[in-house]
Amino acid sequence: MTTPHNQTEAPAADAATIGGEAASLPAARAGAPQPSAPPELDYNGRKHRRAMDDATLWDMAHRIPAALLQTARLAWSVDRRMALTIVVCQLLSGIGTAVMLTAVARALPQLMADDPRQGLAHAWPALTVAVVAMATGAAMWILADWATRRLNPKIASAADLQLVDLHMRAELAAYDAPGFGDRSQAAEIGALRAVDLADDAKTLTNGLVQLVSAATVLTSLHPLLLGVLLLSVLPRGMGGVIAARVDYRVHDQTISARNVRGMMRWWLTTSELADELRANTMRPYLHFWYRSMCDRVVTREVAGARPYLRITLLAACLGGMFTLGMWASLAALVLAGAMTTALAGTAVVASQTAGRSLNSIIRYSTVMFHHGLYLADYYEFIDEVRAMTTARGTVQAKPPRQIRLEAASYTYPSKESPSVQPITLTLNRGEVVALVGENGAGKSTLIRMLTGLTTPTQGRAFWDDTDLSTADADSVWQNVGLVPQKNGHWPLAARENITLGQPREHGDQRIWDAVERVGMTKALRELPNDLQTLLARSVWGGHELSGGQWQRLACARAMYRESAVLVLDEPTSEMDARGEHQIFRELRAMAPDRITVVVTHRLDNVRMADRVIVLDQGAIREQGSFDELIATEGSLLGELYALAQDR
Repeated sequence: MTTPHNQTEAPAADAATIGGEAASLPAARAGAPQPSAPPELDYNGRKHRRAMDDATLWDMAHRIPAALLQTARLAWSVDRRMALTIVVCQLLSGIGTAVMLTAVARALPQLMADDPRQGLAHAWPALTVAVVAMATGAAMWILADWATRRLNPKIASAADLQLVDLHMRAELAAYDAPGFGDRSQAAEIGALRAVDLADDAKTLTNGLVQLVSAATVLTSLHPLLLGVLLLSVLPRGMGGVIAARVDYRVHDQTISARNVRGMMRWWLTTSELADELRANTMRPYLHFWYRSMCDRVVTREVAGARPYLRITLLAACLGGMFTLGMWASLAALVLAGAMTTALAGTAVVASQTAGRSLNSIIRYSTVMFHHGLYLADYYEFIDEVRAMTTARGTVQAKPPRQIRLEAASYTYPSKESPSVQPITLTLNRGEVVALVGENGAGKSTLIRMLTGLTTPTQGRAFWDDTDLSTADADSVWQNVGLVPQKNGHWPLAARENITLGQPREHGDQRIWDAVERVGMTKALRELPNDLQTLLARSVWGGHELSGGQWQRLACARAMYRESAVLVLDEPTSEMDARGEHQIFRELRAMAPDRITVVVTHRLDNVRMADRVIVLDQGAIREQGSFDELIATEGSLLGELYALAQDR
């Protein structure tokens, strides 16, 4: 959602901040007003917008344990040994802190004796215990950090793999469910944040363990010391919470600008738009736009420094006052004989330990609060998609000799009317069928039903006598070769772009046979490493193909499969005439062994089909041979063909 920006504030302010770049704008050279700044962008629909500001302390206290439990669940599922190592190390570290403070409390009275040498002689066992306890605690922290570094990438990988795998196994109808994309993006954020989950949870729990250890020791030494401890750390704790809210508010105010700036940065630096950017002299304005967005982010982040400074100063002042009060209280207790000097010294050491622990708790509590929000999204989405994975039946589909639709129709989840009306249709092996129709006629949806990518919402689809709604989906798709309108430009070697994991029983010969059929032999032979060449120019050492060459490669991929059902949806839209002719010639030659379906808007290519099916608003309007339909008065194919000839 965009909110119009006050355009009167842009020219002078923004032009002054871009190092003279605005002066090179064509408008500036002509003396015309400079461009207005980009509009303010605000993603008001974000699910967790203002989450930190709107959350009460109770909300945070409730969410953080849930996030810790979810993190523990992930960690336990990927590496139980490392997860257990972290827990044990945290406990031992806390015990070390408690032992150290207790040993210090025992050593201090000895050190304060009238004879320093005699005091040291009596205190050294306790001091030794304190040193060993400190060293043990430090070693446990290092060991926990090592375990966390081993665990973190495994957690991130497991979360990402599960999300990607479920996406690939979900029914296509899942993608059409309202809000699916937004929920998927929120879950992806949860998976990305899993990278830091174990580390943040470790630091947070360590702070809690250290704080509890210090509080336990102080309480055991003197009940009043617990109250003194709380008074010394309370201002810092409250200041930390408020400062975290300020940080979050700045982050929330700039997230839209940063996201859009990031997207624009890719467009400004990619080779795909380099020609357009230069030839249309777009650089000055786009540089102005990008710099304006940078300045907007910087301005808000700098502005956020002032309230942050005020809050931290106030918290420090209050903390100092409370600390002085703590020392005064301790001095009064010592003078009154209610507490020994040694206990007072121990209280000071413990309060410093507790203060450091509290800082970690406040900082990582806010982080874990956000982790908890997106982690909950992740688990909710995982459960949703798991319920939508393709699980139709166990019947193993075989290569069909015939495909039948019986009153089959399909309605998308977000639509009220069907995209394909009830259709009864039979396709036979050896037949080449062309699907023709205007945009939105239902051609792609019909293809999905014929290939089992989706099952009809009403009626039935059969491969021979097998109802596709009861068949194992993978067994169906193993017999399909599909060239969709948008084919993948996979960042893989040329060989894998053709085979995509299919068995290579005959070595590369079968690959080269498929390449020859689509006229790509010369192009691939000229690559530096022919089939070994990486087809991704954005990666060092990679190479790129033209749009038409990618389409030829997609056709080679489908032909390499030698499947019983071959479907091509606008397979030659970017090819030259020679390539287009070769593809359709090969389709005709391969036709006897399979059911071939071709969708095309280039009606001259329809002549090669045995049968033409014309769709109109989701229904079959007419079907027959090309010549029969063209000669029929009122034929939609005849009308479309006539329009094509007039162009």
